[in-house]
Amino acid sequence: MKKPKKETNSEKLKNEQAQANKFDKIIKENILPSVVMLVNHVLQLDIDIQNLSDLPEQIQTTTEREPDVLKMVNFPNEPHKNYILQIEFQTLNNEEMQQRMMEYYAILHRKHKVPLLQFVIYIGHKKMEMESEIRHKNLFFKYDLFDMETVNYNQFLDSDIPEVVMLGVLSGFGHEEKEEVLEKLLQKIVTLSTTLPRYKNTNIKDKFVTQFSMLSKVKKLHYFIPQILKKMALTFNIEDDEFYKQGVKTEREKANLEKEQALFNLLQKNVLKAHNKGMKIHDIADIFDVSIEEVKNIIKNAK
Repeated sequence: MKKPKKETNSEKLKNEQAQANKFDKIIKENILPSVVMLVNHVLQLDIDIQNLSDLPEQIQTTTEREPDVLKMVNFPNEPHKNYILQIEFQTLNNEEMQQRMMEYYAILHRKHKVPLLQFVIYIGHKKMEMESEIRHKNLFFKYDLFDMETVNYNQFLDSDIPEVVMLGVLSGFGHEEKEEVLEKLLQKIVTLSTTLPRYKNTNIKDKFVTQFSMLSKVKKLHYFIPQILKKMALTFNIEDDEFYKQGVKTEREKANLEKEQALFNLLQKNVLKAHNKGMKIHDIADIFDVSIEEVKNIIKNAK
């Protein structure tokens, strides 16, 4: 049995980033219906939706960047008060977030000649560990860093917009049971997507259930979803979803790797035990049904 190949740090980071990009796509699809709710109720701003106008999302630098939310906030009677609102969602801690946000600020301010109000909303399951400012002798820069865990899920549950309710899975549950909160949110999403007139004769429910299920993975809550779906007697089968299948495949591969590692550790322990008792290498190889070369490697690496 060969020693299982461990996932390198770079491979792990690459896989985490790929997963984060998929979550970002789901989040972006649900931003527009909920952006006013986010800025007014969550970020404590006071913006009239009629005062928002779109800006080109792609920013040309040495690399092309696309902000999650980028809006011009207009004051028709007081144009000197105009500013740009930028919101970024982060599923992973980024040690260069302050440099990235400063780059956004410099490029957009130079182009539009108005101030920026920048927010980074962290929605990851790990503790938030990012810097929000840069202090140098001749430079001070700061953006607003916000942890979604500090917002109670009821702010989203009370909405009549399914996309807004969905974001509740990324918020704080307080001391309530996680499964109960997830069921409340999912039940509200299903109810809205099947009763609102604008969704009549559509299959939007399946899309929302899929997205909710996958967003629950951001917070490592996805293991509750199958039981909740069964309890709600939903006909939708998440196991048929390609995104879900990929997640299951990854978890299965991880479990197999851990199993292989455990078996190899046991083999290594027994080979060294036999070697220390004076058994010959070819006898050890024969007993454990491995090659002589592998026995030699285990003994060599143990020194």
